[in-house]
Amino acid sequence: GLMRAGEQLSAMEMMAVDPVRRILAPRFWAGVIAMPVLAAVFSAVGVVGGWWVAVGMIGIDSGSFWSQMQGGVDVFRDVGNGVVKSVVFGFIVTFVALLQGYTAKPTPEGVARATTRTVVVASLSVLAMDFVLTALMFSL
Repeated sequence: GLMRAGEQLSAMEMMAVDPVRRILAPRFWAGVIAMPVLAAVFSAVGVVGGWWVAVGMIGIDSGSFWSQMQGGVDVFRDVGNGVVKSVVFGFIVTFVALLQGYTAKPTPEGVARATTRTVVVASLSVLAMDFVLTALMFSL
């Protein structure tokens, strides 16, 4: 949106540089790759936080915690489903953001509207896709 408002994309087109290939494609792939990485980091932080609360605050034995954790987590199903979902969500969020930014009106109001539309459309799309993916993953 800001590159459109600042006429940077128009300048690239005037120089016969394809802004989709030079700007949008790298940002798209960065978003798709970054989402699973962030999901993995936050999942690890969640497990460590759960351990900290269980062992440090509640007083559960550390060995018992990890034993229950290993027994309750199916690596293929739980981790695999999380990776698939994070890739799909990365695709959706990045695609919506790039589309809204690329088609935004080149004014401050246009950028603000594109930002709002991005948040609303991406949030609802992720919610709907999460419902579909969860239904598919639990039926298999």
